[in-house]
Amino acid sequence: MNDDKKSTAPAAAPSLPIGFGLENEHPLLTMPFSMRVGGQWFEGKRVSVTEIEIAVPKGVIAPGFKDLATLSFPFEDFAITMMAKVTATDRGDDGTTVLLFSEPTGAHLAQLRYILNSFIAGDLVSLKGMMAYTGPTQPKAPKTANPTSMGERVRSVGVAIASLLIVLVAAWAVFSRYTSAYEMHPVFIDRAGFAMQATVAGQVTYLNPQAPVGEVAYTIASNTGDVLSFQMPQDGEVVLGSSVFEGATVLPSDLILTIFEINHSLRLRTLISIEGLARALQGDLATIELNDGRKLPVSIDVRDTTRAAALRGELFVPIDLTVKGDPLSPSDANKSARLRLSKTLLGAIGLGQENGQ
Repeated sequence: MNDDKKSTAPAAAPSLPIGFGLENEHPLLTMPFSMRVGGQWFEGKRVSVTEIEIAVPKGVIAPGFKDLATLSFPFEDFAITMMAKVTATDRGDDGTTVLLFSEPTGAHLAQLRYILNSFIAGDLVSLKGMMAYTGPTQPKAPKTANPTSMGERVRSVGVAIASLLIVLVAAWAVFSRYTSAYEMHPVFIDRAGFAMQATVAGQVTYLNPQAPVGEVAYTIASNTGDVLSFQMPQDGEVVLGSSVFEGATVLPSDLILTIFEINHSLRLRTLISIEGLARALQGDLATIELNDGRKLPVSIDVRDTTRAAALRGELFVPIDLTVKGDPLSPSDANKSARLRLSKTLLGAIGLGQENGQ
């Protein structure tokens, strides 16, 4: 005789899915709905996104029972129905049973959450066991366009013009920064004259700035023992170098004296980079900017010394500048300026440019 007996102990109550949240995190809302499960319809009491409470005595549905349930939310003229898998628990009082959604994040979640949120917001209200929707039923009508006054049109045109000016100023600033460059060395503005320099290293043994043309102006005793005398080449105002006197020691190319002509013409001298010289020879516009704010166009005069320095591979070569248009006044002597090289509009876009020389 077989003494085995089937166990009648209820199955363990299912737990909330891992990672879904705390058991009491989502509040139960009391609202009218019904649920069909196990082939029977039950009246709903409360519902949340995680569990359902229906009006059925505890124990009628065995804990652990799983089935596909149909939830129906009735409205005045329609009903919303959704399907979800549920699992029975042993929770609830004598007149209710609590079921959990087996898959709380299933396809039903969006509809259920919308209904619960609308109920909490007050868009859904209960009326005699039914629910009515009190939210907006049609989109808002578009606002009629008000006729634009003349003042508003003037302001709009003013704003457009101001915006255009700002854009043009910004574009011009970017263009100037891209196409213009300043040379490193300053431009010295001096009186034009004939400079006499030492040809050897030695000592000045004789110096006569007032010597007439053809007479000895100064004599240098070189380190090799030779004595070199230099004649005054022309008449004019003679100015000695800043550190030249009888007995002074000089090196080759040191300035001994300068003979200025009576016309007081000015000479502009500077050192220009090889890159800047190439740009100037290709047609970039050269301009000097004086300390008083004047900007004068100039041409670059390439001398024999310029060619010789460039062929020796020097990075900076000496050049002279000539002011275009109105010349500088004698009061500009001993001043300095900056040399700026700028591309023309055609040169900036690579279509060639006029020669600025």
